[in-house]
Amino acid sequence: MNYKLHYAPDNASLIIRIFLEEIEAKYTCNLIDRKQNNQKDPNYLALNPNGLIPVLETNDGPIFETAAILLWLADQHKCNFPEIENNKRAYGLKWLFFFIQYCSLIAANIILFRKIYWHK
Repeated sequence: MNYKLHYAPDNASLIIRIFLEEIEAKYTCNLIDRKQNNQKDPNYLALNPNGLIPVLETNDGPIFETAAILLWLADQHKCNFPEIENNKRAYGLKWLFFFIQYCSLIAANIILFRKIYWHK
């Protein structure tokens, strides 16, 4: 299965790319340029009516929201994430969502630091 990831370098897309690499999935990337308002383009809004990034195009249709994308990929690729029937699924979910939030905060801090201090 080939995927198409619509991403921006300064958001939660990175964790999805890492996951796609980890499961050795075939995928292509499409940069959504916020400066050009590409996320408001009608073609992009057809994938995600909220105009948010990222979006993963799949054979099942587009998926948006980082946690939803990662959980869907984990379920589709049976990659050591507890299945619904497994009593350890709740444990896996809490750490998955924590990791998504934690990585987003770290990325936001790095971006903010770069914008404030590197451009002086």
